[in-house]
Amino acid sequence: MDTAKLKRFACEARNILMQGVKQRLEALGFDLETGTPAEMPVAMDGGALFQGDTWSMDFYHKWMSLHNAIACRGVRAVAEEAAYTWFNRFVAIRIMAKQGLITPVLSFENEDSRVPVIVSEARQGRMLVNDNETQMKLRELLEDDSRTDEQFALLIVAYCHATPIINRCFGAISDYTELLLPKNILADGGFVYLLNNTPFITDADYQSAELIGWLYQFYISERKDEVFAKKSKYTPDELPAATQIFTPNWIVKYMVENTVGRIYLDNDPYSDLASSMRYLVDNETTDDAKLQLDDITDMRVADLACGSGHILNECFDLLFRIYIENGYSPQDAIESIFSKNLVGIDLDTRAKQLAQFALLMKACQYDANMRDCHVMPCVYDMPRPWHEVATDSEGAELSLIEELQRFIMGDDKEVVNELNRAVLLFDDADSLGSIMRFDISERTRNIIAVRVSEYEQETYLSEGIAVLLPYMRIILALTERYHALVMNPPYMGGGSMNLALSNYVKANYPNSKADLFSVFMDVCVERLCAKGKYGMINMQSWMFLSSFEALRNDLLSRYHIESMLHLGPRTFDELSGEVVQNTAFVVAKHQLQNNGTYFRLVDGKNCNDKERLFLSHSDNGAKVYYPNVSQKNFEKIPGCPIGYWVSEKMI
Repeated sequence: MDTAKLKRFACEARNILMQGVKQRLEALGFDLETGTPAEMPVAMDGGALFQGDTWSMDFYHKWMSLHNAIACRGVRAVAEEAAYTWFNRFVAIRIMAKQGLITPVLSFENEDSRVPVIVSEARQGRMLVNDNETQMKLRELLEDDSRTDEQFALLIVAYCHATPIINRCFGAISDYTELLLPKNILADGGFVYLLNNTPFITDADYQSAELIGWLYQFYISERKDEVFAKKSKYTPDELPAATQIFTPNWIVKYMVENTVGRIYLDNDPYSDLASSMRYLVDNETTDDAKLQLDDITDMRVADLACGSGHILNECFDLLFRIYIENGYSPQDAIESIFSKNLVGIDLDTRAKQLAQFALLMKACQYDANMRDCHVMPCVYDMPRPWHEVATDSEGAELSLIEELQRFIMGDDKEVVNELNRAVLLFDDADSLGSIMRFDISERTRNIIAVRVSEYEQETYLSEGIAVLLPYMRIILALTERYHALVMNPPYMGGGSMNLALSNYVKANYPNSKADLFSVFMDVCVERLCAKGKYGMINMQSWMFLSSFEALRNDLLSRYHIESMLHLGPRTFDELSGEVVQNTAFVVAKHQLQNNGTYFRLVDGKNCNDKERLFLSHSDNGAKVYYPNVSQKNFEKIPGCPIGYWVSEKMI
């Protein structure tokens, strides 16, 4: 996979889509600087009057929704959201077509006419349009072959509604996003033309589970550059761009195999899967340090800052092989992994959508029946603050206390008060994400779990319950005790944190407050069950700097570093220079039972070279492999640095 070419495609696509969305905003009467509309549509009996024409009430409601979104969030944020909405849907449709799961609806029937297959099919009477109003409008459009763009716009919206994976992952397109589909999307140089004719994405790329993650990282790369250039504290909407980075695949495998894989092998030492785990470090685990599992369905695995789902995909792959080895059918294995084993959380809704999509594509490779989405992977984003979303169909504000009483089906004041505090913490969820701590009792958590399970079985939910469910799912996920956590957390120094994030980190994570990645080290230990393991790649600074000394002291005295890849610079090939220097490691949540294994890969010229050093354990005589290192020795060095290479004489 040529990532340089993928970056060219993603950046070009973003520019094309942003330009098209802005043109639509101007056509709809909005000033691109201020967001102020030149005029407002006027509702009439059965329709609306706007710009001298008569429009449907559907258009009126969507326009008003767009107006409200711009008023709340600004033109830039709404344009970015709409452009990316169309980017991820079209790329997802293209991937599904290339993998043989759907017909190639976006491909042109022939290059001369540039009529997409979806339009050609409709002209022949084959169309996925259900409601009568849309059918009538489409029939009128189909009478004139020169109106291809309008036909396509209507059909692609209907197609996104009707295709389960697109609908469930990316949401039904029924709001203002539909109004912002660029008019020139089929034109020479438009996005669909680019998608059909790009030399930058090969057929082999479309078969890779990594494609969607790379495209996402590169799509937001220009936004990331803008955020970094301003050199000030990050606002919540800037956090995803500032902190997303795609983890090299072999490092992900190292982390997954030495957490999920090691726990499984501790329970089944004769498994044939051991021979297929290339990155498994040969560590001895004493019996009293092994985490005992009664059944594979009991294992809880999560990535609490999952991005576009790369790590979740590798966890899924290994869990799937474990299930198959234990006699499960592919369908039963997938359904169990999605419903019982695997959880992902990210504060970026776009990343969450892509993670769900990537997992479903992975599942479809093993069982094409999963395309109907009868079981969805448990990947969550952060719900908006209650006061922004809690209105009923009449526009009246819903009372949080009253809705919580309905949710628990009672008036238990202690439970309601605990849940009230928990839901109000989500006011800052777009900054805090998975580091939120919920002060709820085990009894309250059990009530939440029972009620969520009950409500998810119902076909109709009241408006208040429907709004509350996303909060409750996150509360359950962030109070779970996991057997394995695998993460590449966000990197952000304390000086870049906004006020809400900075204050929360200082109050709740005093040992690790210097950087967000180190906060997640504390989060991982807190969310693990006893004897659980977490695998992480982050910045190497926590190993040495004085600002992380309290964190090191706590880790070294209470937990066990089982293995570490000291990666140093040049780990991420798309990042230049020596600024980002990394380490990947596995920590077990138990008192030190045995020594750890360390790999010094800092001299590797690039990511692939570091992999070679790790697998070979040597570098032309330079020492790479440090087995049987006692972490108690680190405490003998002033400041407790992770000095695994220090000689016995120096100790």
